Amino acid sequence: MQKRLWHLLLIFSFFLLSTNQIDAQVDLAEPVDYGKLFAENLSRAGKVLNLSGKKIGDEGLKILLKQDFIKKLKKLDLRYNDISPEGAKNLAQSQQLPKLKKLILRHNFFADEGTVAFANSSSFPNLEVLQLGWNEIRDAGALALAGSKSFPKLKKLDLRGNFLAGKTKETLRTTLAHLISLRIFQSE
Repeated sequence: MQKRLWHLLLIFSFFLLSTNQIDAQVDLAEPVDYGKLFAENLSRAGKVLNLSGKKIGDEGLKILLKQDFIKKLKKLDLRYNDISPEGAKNLAQSQQLPKLKKLILRHNFFADEGTVAFANSSSFPNLEVLQLGWNEIRDAGALALAGSKSFPKLKKLDLRGNFLAGKTKETLRTTLAHLISLRIFQSE
């Protein structure tokens, strides 16, 4: 009798756990209200947008780039948002963001393709701080940044956690020696 009771309890527990997983999956499938998400994470009189970890992806980034308020941003934090090379290209081709001074893009997936497009962008004329660490960037992307004339006011560049050869790191150090801060090693 006890064995049968334990068996029924085990089956019932399994049923409850599987139902909860199905509910959780349904919740994840609900559409995102990007307008609400952006409004809730906008601060400092509309000058700072922190979307860190919101995982908006390329789709959310496209919607963000169409918003009028982004022209007023001084700081934009998009780390941990699953932005691919395609999203990086969209960002690179976006409307000009003349007030943006700090752009945090760490822990996405720009790769070389997205980084090269970004290096050739004219959308960020006043950018002072650019964080591209942990973006699957290799030598071609880093060298495109080193040779870029798109960021005339850049003071700080973070490329930690990418896959750069020693020769590329040396080129970055030489070409970007004018920067206040160039971070290319994880221990920096």
